[in-house]
Amino acid sequence: MGTRLDVGDAAPGFSLPDAEGRTVALDPAASSATVVVFTANGCPYALAWHDRVESVARDYADRGVRVLQVLSNDETGAPLDTVDGMRERVGRGEVAGPFLRDADQSAARAYGVVATPEVFVIDPSGVVRYHGSPDADHGDPSLDARWLRDALDAVLAGNEVAHPRSAPTGCSLKWRIELLWWEGCPSHHDAAELLAEVLEELGRHEVTVVEREVRTPAEAAELGFPGSPTFQVGRIDLFPSDAAPALGCRVYRTSDGRAAPLPDRADLADAVRTQLARPWDLPGWVDPRRS
Repeated sequence: MGTRLDVGDAAPGFSLPDAEGRTVALDPAASSATVVVFTANGCPYALAWHDRVESVARDYADRGVRVLQVLSNDETGAPLDTVDGMRERVGRGEVAGPFLRDADQSAARAYGVVATPEVFVIDPSGVVRYHGSPDADHGDPSLDARWLRDALDAVLAGNEVAHPRSAPTGCSLKWRIELLWWEGCPSHHDAAELLAEVLEELGRHEVTVVEREVRTPAEAAELGFPGSPTFQVGRIDLFPSDAAPALGCRVYRTSDGRAAPLPDRADLADAVRTQLARPWDLPGWVDPRRS
């Protein structure tokens, strides 16, 4: 897929609101280790692993480990993943530590998340030391988040993680594509139709599309809008461009090099397929429950 964080990479920073609207920032240097878990309120896999993640948060708290749980699903595809849904779980005492809302999906996109749950262990220098699932089987509570615990023990001891990667498994992340457009360019409706057709062809009915009009140069600068139409996920362009933000018609290049007002259908399909990948779309993915 596009940007997908790997072991050894620097973890992107983020500042996200919790269930009460308080901003919480990722600060690896402030902890002996940080666990970032992209999770969900309604995914059965995330719920099955949830108590194990909570147990890790409690067991390692006095060793300086911080566990951040992040909800990134679009609410249309995951209606339980609202701020109200977060508050209900916090009120019931189900979540230990910060419970954060990644409403614009920028954190999920920066990390290249494909599943809920998906776990990252980050050392104090900000480097990812483990990435994957909490353990080998959501259906076996006796595993007790073994992979996650082993990774934390290694980081806390200053050792290399023996099993630094595992295949993410669970529910696919529910993405939202924003189609940004400007009224002075006539390609907006064709772009919306093209995107709908591509999503239908790919069977990606869970992807939400939001059409957003860009009205002013200030909005264009804020959104990184290089012209109409632009396709963004998590505030990142599906077709990265060096063009300066502007209210104008965007120029795409076809496979034979011609200028065009829209991307090639095949190029748009490839961008969706690779940059909004699901766990089973990843090259070489093996379901760890069957390995």
